[in-house]
Amino acid sequence: MNSNLLLVVACGLGLAVSAQAAETVDKEKLVAVPMEIRNSGTAPVLCQAEIAHWFAMDLAHIAPDASATLGLHFDAATGTWAAINARGEALPVERAWCGLEGRTFETRWDLHLVRDQPKAQALECSADNDRLTCR
Repeated sequence: MNSNLLLVVACGLGLAVSAQAAETVDKEKLVAVPMEIRNSGTAPVLCQAEIAHWFAMDLAHIAPDASATLGLHFDAATGTWAAINARGEALPVERAWCGLEGRTFETRWDLHLVRDQPKAQALECSADNDRLTCR
């Protein structure tokens, strides 16, 4: 009986977490904030955003000697950053980073997502001592 109760509770928590992860941001209030990343190194770079605590969404794959503009948006009224997924939904971004592809999180450079009047940024990134460094 205890295992049945545990199963019911676990399923209920799973549904609650799934519902929370599915929350989107109102696209009407979003303003694009361009963030250009230039890969001046010799290894490919991957930029990602953390969505809903545990899910990383790819923002851009950047080949050596190439650039990409990350598709990040901002809602000034709520201070919420968002990324648009393949289905056109605006998902809240908790944090974003770029790193060496294949070891992105371990070699990451955290992108500074200010919540007070964010401005467009242009960063140049390259590998430095087995980590990505951006300036």
